[in-house]
Amino acid sequence: MGARRDAARVRRRLRELGERRRHWERVDHPDSGWSSLTGTERAVCDLVSQGLTNRQAAEQMFVSEHTVAFHLRQIFRKLGVRSRVELARLAALSAAGPDGG
Repeated sequence: MGARRDAARVRRRLRELGERRRHWERVDHPDSGWSSLTGTERAVCDLVSQGLTNRQAAEQMFVSEHTVAFHLRQIFRKLGVRSRVELARLAALSAAGPDGG
């Protein structure tokens, strides 16, 4: 249904209340490239590519800054980039499509 942020907010609230059970689905992904990114990594990538800081992305996603930093490291590794600027450029090219425009 696309309610990832609402689900994340509910999970966070449940953790605050002491709930520790985790029954999230596991999906296998390739090792590298855009198709290797998880849904959360794609969300982090989108926010960071828009120029948000880790703190701002964390607030949007209802997670900690450390969680955003972890996902960002995974994104960098999977896409073979070394900076946020390079990530934003790659994301813009990807959004433009295979013909670059």
